[in-house]
Amino acid sequence: MKDTSKTTSQIQVLPLTIGIMFDHAKITAALVNENGRVVEASESAMPQRTTRAAAAEMTKMIVALAVSQSRVSSPINAIGFSAAGVVDPATGRVSIPESKGPRGPKEWTRVALLQMIEEGLNGAGIDVRTPPDERRARAKLSDSAQPAMIINSRAAALAAGEAWIGAARGKNNVVYLSIGEDVEAGIIADGRAVQGAAGLAGAAGWLALSENFKPEFESRGCLTVEVAGAALKRRAIEGWDGSAKSVIGHLIKDDAAQLDDTTIIRAARGGDALALESVNETCRWIGRGVANLISTLNPDAIVIGGVVGLALKPYLDKIREEAGRWTMPASARQCRIVNAALGDKAALIGAARLASLRADV
Repeated sequence: MKDTSKTTSQIQVLPLTIGIMFDHAKITAALVNENGRVVEASESAMPQRTTRAAAAEMTKMIVALAVSQSRVSSPINAIGFSAAGVVDPATGRVSIPESKGPRGPKEWTRVALLQMIEEGLNGAGIDVRTPPDERRARAKLSDSAQPAMIINSRAAALAAGEAWIGAARGKNNVVYLSIGEDVEAGIIADGRAVQGAAGLAGAAGWLALSENFKPEFESRGCLTVEVAGAALKRRAIEGWDGSAKSVIGHLIKDDAAQLDDTTIIRAARGGDALALESVNETCRWIGRGVANLISTLNPDAIVIGGVVGLALKPYLDKIREEAGRWTMPASARQCRIVNAALGDKAALIGAARLASLRADV
């Protein structure tokens, strides 16, 4: 009988990548394998004192993953970061607007995050790349003891995650349209994140979709004002005729503060005319924005996510219909419009993916 067994040294050990996503409130770090599966993950509150304290916390989390038993004998080929802000493509410096919450820290302005983390890792005397059972003396290490560290915007990481193992699995040209309090787009072209000259590519909230300029457009952008945040509620109130014959009309008359997106969408699905018109008009705006993205970028897929984008999932066909009316026909035929499938973890997985691809180049 032929012996097909392999020794440990003969078994191919595939690398892992560390993915880190962060915003003003929280840091999440994980080991991600070559199939996009999270092997181990941890969370920590974002330190509110200084950006250096934030870098120190991330460094600590990286070290913990590097010595984790879940790593086994796998090398770590890269560390990818997803930042909820703007990343300067030339320097990797991070800028994050001041949080609107009561505990929000000061604004991040061009923070050299990767440099601080690399200094912290070097100071800890650990070679993150090498498994614990293969540690070498620090004196024998090369000048750069750390794996490649790549940082991208959250929107780009979301697009990369959905393109890798999510709703746009296997596609190389993907746009992730996030609709929540704001509107932004992450763009993956030929498998790489599109950042723009100053890291501002994907500002889809500023798409100009109306010939009538409103003062609010100046600070938030046309598409943001028309579809994000309280747009559904505003539209319902503006369309109210003063009666209380419908569920939404009754709520507006009784206490408009009770009105939210979930209530409006639920009422629309129940046939409430006022709610349905608000939802349909919002979907028409989104559809026109999607049409512009498809005609300009010619992607394989548009993935719609974010709190508002996912809440409107029952009306995805309405968005598709409107997009189809405005899109270049050839581009429309080859582009799928889908809802996001991975949730928030798409940014974590996508950050690891973008870093791993860069490390392999």
